[in-house]
Amino acid sequence: MTRTFYRQLSAALLALALLLACGLRAGAVGAADNFTATLPVSVTFWEEDSESLSVVSDGVDDGREATLIRQSNGTYTLVLPIQTVSTVVFTGHLSGLTIGDIPYDGEVTGSFDDNTAVLTIRNLPSSVLTGSNVSRSLLVTCAIEMDVDLLGETTKTARMCIAVL
Repeated sequence: MTRTFYRQLSAALLALALLLACGLRAGAVGAADNFTATLPVSVTFWEEDSESLSVVSDGVDDGREATLIRQSNGTYTLVLPIQTVSTVVFTGHLSGLTIGDIPYDGEVTGSFDDNTAVLTIRNLPSSVLTGSNVSRSLLVTCAIEMDVDLLGETTKTARMCIAVL
């Protein structure tokens, strides 16, 4: 009877140890899934068919730091300091991107008057990490919200480079 008791006790302790080990491993995997990284980046927009800077680049405030945040689901959030861009045709600011057929609407916070305006675009794919080489740029359609409410929004096609600093 004592021998049976020790076998049952040993089996129960072994089962408990296995459960704890599996639980700790699951906790470690869960912790890894919650990992996010914030990377300082430079964002440049190029003309669609040349190696000239696009007018959209004038709407990026390169005096302030842009960041790319890796989310736990594998997508990225771009936090881009923006400013008003003016051309002969329009005056407005960048408000979102379309990559392929997928639109990525942004959220503008801050103020253009005191240079604190920021565009936040969520759920971007990892393909946005192109580096600074123009030949690796990503073709995007930029949504530009016009300063005059009656005009709404216009778009400009450009090639985008996001490089980690």
